[in-house]
Amino acid sequence: MRILFVCDRSAGHIFPALAMAKAASARKKNDEVYFFATSLSLGEHLAKEGFRVFGKCFSARNIVVEAFYRFFEALYLIFRIRPHKLIGFGGRDSFFLILLGSLFFLDTSIYEPNVNCGRANIVLSFFVRKVLCGFPRPGKKYITIGIPLRPNIKRINKNNALQALGFNDKPVIFCFGGSQGSMFLNGIFTKLIGTLSCDCQIIHLTGQREYFKVSQFYNRINMNKFVKDFYYQMELLYSAADIVICRAGASTLGELSYYKLPALLIPHPAAGGHQKANAMHFKGRQAAFVFLQENFDFEQFRKTAESLLQSKDLRENIKNNLNDIKIGIGFEDFCRNNCF
Repeated sequence: MRILFVCDRSAGHIFPALAMAKAASARKKNDEVYFFATSLSLGEHLAKEGFRVFGKCFSARNIVVEAFYRFFEALYLIFRIRPHKLIGFGGRDSFFLILLGSLFFLDTSIYEPNVNCGRANIVLSFFVRKVLCGFPRPGKKYITIGIPLRPNIKRINKNNALQALGFNDKPVIFCFGGSQGSMFLNGIFTKLIGTLSCDCQIIHLTGQREYFKVSQFYNRINMNKFVKDFYYQMELLYSAADIVICRAGASTLGELSYYKLPALLIPHPAAGGHQKANAMHFKGRQAAFVFLQENFDFEQFRKTAESLLQSKDLRENIKNNLNDIKIGIGFEDFCRNNCF
């Protein structure tokens, strides 16, 4: 069987697809797995993982030009690859491949990891055979499979993780802003570190754009710290962390639920409302604290971070609440229990 995984350009689209692709390869060795992905760097990562990758990456975005190109690109790939199954992961780059696949009566489905469907997936849901969901959603066409985690996302003994980072047993606070980093998160996190009254250790993934600037700040800070622009071994960082400050993308929340990590979530304001809905789902179950960027209250943010760092009981309460949100599915469990 030839399976084509159809992604947009962000890590939030590509990493769940990679987990599913590896699960498909692990279950049926004779399956041919292909990717359509329009991120140059992440496409290279997929190629290193052994997958054939198609899809042109545009350096500048123009919706009219891209739509015209993507339509004929989709036709070309369908007739070249002749896939038996297509699975789309949202975003406008993936739209025509899934639409044309369904119109050609191929086995098409889409995956929606968020609480709310994206615009492309809302339209495509009327054409595809089934909609695979990260969060529970009512309806016969909707199948909840959770959020599949990459094979490297595994729990590591906390003491071993701390030792690998050169840390001791003081609380660890971990901040990251997604694969591209976040200027806003970098700014409030460094401000937080400069004002904390309690002692802790720091993990900070800055993104490439601000790595040098943030590194200069940490050069003046006498604390245990691990500062990188990007780091693939997230399992090590999650296993060492006690609390997390991050955005609220579905993949990130899947990982937080898997590791049962208390978090201060700051949804990206330009994510079409997806991240805010995801974060509020966690907040409504008392499984995370949420701060909105558009009316951000730094003092309340600082007090909440300090409370989490200082109170093991508070952290344990949130971990218990995370037990009820089992959306993050480990790779082996996903291979064993899910059919897509």
